[in-house]
Amino acid sequence: MDRAPNPPWCRQVIMLDNEMLVDRHPSHDLCNPFEVSSSLAMPSMPKGGVLVRVQCLGACSPEGQIKRKDLHPILPGIEVAGVVQDVCPSIPNRNFSTGDRVILYLDEDFAETGYQEYIAIDDTEKCIQIPDSIPLEVAAMLPGSALSAYSAVMKAKPHIEKLQEVKSGINVLIVGAGGLGLWAVQLANYMLSQFSQTNIKLFVSDNSIDKLLTALDHGCYDVIHWNEEDHEQFIIERTLEACKGGVDVVIDFVSSPRTVHRTLKVLNREGLILVGGNTMSEVSINLNVLAAKQQSIVGIPKGSLKELLELVDLVADQKVKPPLFSIHNVEDANQVFEDLYQSRITGRAILKINHSQTVDN
Repeated sequence: MDRAPNPPWCRQVIMLDNEMLVDRHPSHDLCNPFEVSSSLAMPSMPKGGVLVRVQCLGACSPEGQIKRKDLHPILPGIEVAGVVQDVCPSIPNRNFSTGDRVILYLDEDFAETGYQEYIAIDDTEKCIQIPDSIPLEVAAMLPGSALSAYSAVMKAKPHIEKLQEVKSGINVLIVGAGGLGLWAVQLANYMLSQFSQTNIKLFVSDNSIDKLLTALDHGCYDVIHWNEEDHEQFIIERTLEACKGGVDVVIDFVSSPRTVHRTLKVLNREGLILVGGNTMSEVSINLNVLAAKQQSIVGIPKGSLKELLELVDLVADQKVKPPLFSIHNVEDANQVFEDLYQSRITGRAILKINHSQTVDN
């Protein structure tokens, strides 16, 4: 089968005698999904730790970068699921066994260390066993997009509780209908359903009609087409009309200067905007207006290990269903990231490693 040519920011990965050779592309200074340091070599067993054989990876690239067409492919990323390959004999209480299905709670600085099929974990608290009821493809999303969305909804929840004391209806807007946004819809539908005495409406905005239709299928109240080719004032008026006034809480996974300014235009008094931390753009904000309207802008915090454990339980108990996702061979990572760049992927893309091909050649 013919494959699409590698995009200019990719290097071609060549398998030869069980080693990974990386063909440097002329534009090798750009960010690439497969780094020169990539290797199939098995790392040493850390003292008191475990060795994990990676099986599934989330195709990670911040939502804001995709919207700005400034794609920065990340491997291995923070969405990693696999099985325990080996256990150090000195591990406390022997809590792990070979073959255990696990996800990893990784630090941000590990996300771009390069493609690898085995990961050594010295802190076993960051290696979380998952029940058989959660497929590895779903489990991989939990430490990344799912946890970010869970953290955002948890951060918004106290503000919604405060607003419900003075308002009969609350509008929540999620900016971005990618993997993060869809997880936020699923989690918000469950977590905010506890407010039975308040009419909470969940809106989703995006530039893609296909992604908005998917958000509707996931149970949001309504969608708003933020066609970036339209006049800005027209988009603001469309948003206000859809929300019948304004918005009380915004979860902005794009967090570009344009989306922040836009949400401030539609934000009600005492409203809250939660912004993602992946944007590198600077935003100019009138603090006097913000103070006069008693509005707040806060960052979406990195989800904690405790929250990740709660999230695993919610998915395992089927209280929260995973959003739409697609599975791709890791060998096709270049094409997957190109499809993300071109907004051809709806939902979350999961890269799956076939070890029988990469190890047993």
